[in-house]
Amino acid sequence: MQQQILHLLCAAGNCRLHFSGHKHELVAGCCMIAMDSHVGHIQPSDDCRLYRFLLPAHEQVGLMPYGSYGTCGWLHLFMHPIFRLEGDILTLVEQDFRAVEFRSQHTPETYRKEAVMQAMRSLYLDVMNAHASIFGREEVSTRSADIMSRFIQMLETGTYRQYRTVAHYAQQLCVTPKHLHRISTEVSGRAPSYWIRQFTMMEIKHLLMHRKLTAKEVAGRMNFDSLSHFSRYISEYKSVSRNT
Repeated sequence: MQQQILHLLCAAGNCRLHFSGHKHELVAGCCMIAMDSHVGHIQPSDDCRLYRFLLPAHEQVGLMPYGSYGTCGWLHLFMHPIFRLEGDILTLVEQDFRAVEFRSQHTPETYRKEAVMQAMRSLYLDVMNAHASIFGREEVSTRSADIMSRFIQMLETGTYRQYRTVAHYAQQLCVTPKHLHRISTEVSGRAPSYWIRQFTMMEIKHLLMHRKLTAKEVAGRMNFDSLSHFSRYISEYKSVSRNT
């Protein structure tokens, strides 16, 4: 199943939704960029002006700002997917959302995708600039940023459904688990195991709450070898979460 990135901008009114097992309300000026599989029950108010579209996760990679902050900002965006804009930056981002919407509806089919992606690139530059002003900007080495970026890309494509060990990802990246741990901590402040758990648990919560699947069905979809293994994994996650 191809992962999709959901983009929402509430320009007026409000919008209620569920994200990763929790209720949220987007008010005017709130922007959200998150994996679509983790979002459910979107309910705009009658006066809501809501911009909404999806983008395949693998296409998002080429839209991120170039350089080390692109990777750090990507991770910050994952940790803080809902943020509020105001003033000129809100006006600018709303214009970007409108441009994407207009291009997708009115550009001739031959170059529609290229035109939409160009509009999306401008949107990401403005969103990441706003996000950096809210949550800060960090710089890391190009090498570390590249490795961390490829690690997160693997997770965004859903690899965590099959592989949940740091050793697997380190092998795919041609580094040692210890080296991947150092880079992940340097770039994001979190160990690689944290990111694997986060992606895994966000999908588990969504499947249990919004797809109405049984624990056994979810365990099967997520490729756990038994229901008891699945139960232990959830218990361990809760234990880790309480201590972090």
